Amino acid sequence: MRPPPAILAPGAEVLGYTVERQLGQGGFGTVYLASNAGQPFALKLLYLPRAGERVEREVSILLKLHHPHVVSLQGYGLWPPREPRFAIIVMEYVDGRRLDLWADEENPSARRVTRVLLDVARALAATHAEGVLHRDVKEANIMVRASDGPAKLLDFGIGDYTGARDLTVDILPPATPEFRAPEAWRYFRQYARVLGARYEAGAADDLWALGVVLYWLLTGRRPFDGEDDADFIEAVLTRTPVPPHEVNERVPHALSDVCLRLLEKTPETRTPSALAVVAALEEVLRGADAAWDVPLCDAFGEDTATTESALDSVEKWMNRPRHRPRRGMRAPPEAPPTPAGATPPETTAKPRHSLRAWAVVVTALVLITTGALLLRGAAGPSGAVTLRQEVAPTDKSTQSDRAVAPNGTEAITAAVALPATLQEVAATVTTQLPEAPYLPLSSKPAKKVRSVMTRTAGMVTCTALLGCPGPQVRPPPPPEPCPVGAVKAMKERGVRTGDSHGAVFVFSSPQIIRVHEGPAQVILVGPWNDLPSNTELSGRLIVRDRVYGRLTWATTPKGDSFPVCLDLLSEEGDRGMAREPGDDSPTSARIYTTAGVKAVREFE
Repeated sequence: MRPPPAILAPGAEVLGYTVERQLGQGGFGTVYLASNAGQPFALKLLYLPRAGERVEREVSILLKLHHPHVVSLQGYGLWPPREPRFAIIVMEYVDGRRLDLWADEENPSARRVTRVLLDVARALAATHAEGVLHRDVKEANIMVRASDGPAKLLDFGIGDYTGARDLTVDILPPATPEFRAPEAWRYFRQYARVLGARYEAGAADDLWALGVVLYWLLTGRRPFDGEDDADFIEAVLTRTPVPPHEVNERVPHALSDVCLRLLEKTPETRTPSALAVVAALEEVLRGADAAWDVPLCDAFGEDTATTESALDSVEKWMNRPRHRPRRGMRAPPEAPPTPAGATPPETTAKPRHSLRAWAVVVTALVLITTGALLLRGAAGPSGAVTLRQEVAPTDKSTQSDRAVAPNGTEAITAAVALPATLQEVAATVTTQLPEAPYLPLSSKPAKKVRSVMTRTAGMVTCTALLGCPGPQVRPPPPPEPCPVGAVKAMKERGVRTGDSHGAVFVFSSPQIIRVHEGPAQVILVGPWNDLPSNTELSGRLIVRDRVYGRLTWATTPKGDSFPVCLDLLSEEGDRGMAREPGDDSPTSARIYTTAGVKAVREFE
């Protein structure tokens, strides 16, 4: 089964809406910022074969809800119109940040946290009044608007209402485990072996999750933890969380008490309703003094810009309740002092270059000055050294479109004749052969290296010797956050940030292919920890002076899908793929089929 679309290219038209950029990604769909008649909207694409009844569920819920702190429904439909594969839900666009990002970047005071939580509690009160449960209250599903600070509750994809059919046949309904209430885990323990047993969530489950959110906002940590799943569930069921004001002395006692009442172990002892939460928060705000306006956490500053010593970190870990977490904008790294008479370093960011690229430039300059004819295209000496292969296989959206090569055989116009093993193929770069064998990646032939040197030398010859205009330099793409849950999903499968592995665009002999900017796939070569061989990695290509790839979704051969955050690497380990001669288009390029992928925390 294919995952939902990874990325639609900016400018794509969907049911009259123009896509501008991706906003987020989950297990069943992708959300984009789109515009219509000059107005912004959030466009949610859900892959029909995978989303199932969730589409009808979310639309039905949003039609019931009309509240200033609940994201509003603007329209819905199916796309493409003739052969629908996706459901489109058009929602109000909230120009702001997810609650977790807002808290980390703003380092809010107790007063600001309370006001935001009041908005969410009011949204839940209106939701419950309509007989609707959210069932996935968490920071990622709460947006804080940038302009004036109010919060909105969104993503009712796994919500529930009276008369709705079950989404799954599991004993527990869909939810995020870290936010499940004790009564859900208690039911699971008692009835796990009872055929047909089904836990029915209630408003108290949403209130418990709200308490977990508030605890994190106040302390920077979760109220419960454990060595493994069983230990975590035991903690939720039996352990009393440390009061927030004891974890963080800047938390007002009254607000700490509101949080603890939301985290009572049974629905009967918990705050009885969202309306009661609203009343409690309004009451504590009436008694707030100047201490409520102090940021809850320590800020990052000049004295905290450097890494703490191991001893200091261990001491703080052993005494966690005594130390507040740090939040807010990080201080920029201090530039090293410039020696007297030396030219200060550039302050603007520059794209990184590999040692291999610099070596090519230096070699070209030396050969030019000694009269070597690099552009004759002669074969290199038999003793030429091939580059060492550094990315070798030692160890949440499918695309709606594919990046394809043009039909028919295309003439190669490279300055250097390419060997037969590098001939270009007219094939779809996202094609995967069924049951493709494990293919070890060999180093590129020496003549492949020569083509890169020739292109570089040609550029140097034009600019340095003939005074021609320099080539148009297109900067690398701007930074971009990873999909929600990508880092966690990779870690659960043994892939940690910084790890890299081999991948290919097509399973065949090493060759050159033409790719286009936009959606694309590569295929994992060989197993990568718990990621099996032949796993499809979906994302998009960005054509610049190199071809950059940002892969955001993985689909295993068995059909399991989850978000990832992987940068496309050249075979030598550089970010992005080198462009081969023969295509100078700003939207397409010729690249080598052998690549690599690297797990990252965010796209640089």
